[in-house]
Amino acid sequence: MRHRRGIDITAGNPMDPATLTGVNVYVNSRQHSVAFQDIPEWYELGARCFQCKHAGYLDRWELARRYGRTRMIITLERKLRCTRCGNREANDFVLAKMGRD
Repeated sequence: MRHRRGIDITAGNPMDPATLTGVNVYVNSRQHSVAFQDIPEWYELGARCFQCKHAGYLDRWELARRYGRTRMIITLERKLRCTRCGNREANDFVLAKMGRD
């Protein structure tokens, strides 16, 4: 049992793209959207391929500079391309907490 003021310590490396399923926040375009400026600084922005399930992290600060801090990240989903299989359809963004070290 965890103390109410305790820290959530998870096993493994939270920055590992393989851990993107199950423990992190999935941004579903049909439910809501978020702008770059609304993402807390302790979160990483990643993307997941619909076809091969490959996941990787993106440089959210560079994307915010290029497209604007107020741009909704869901509007950029059509620009996502998987670096493993080349798929451009139905890819999603993923938000994950950064490690505490």
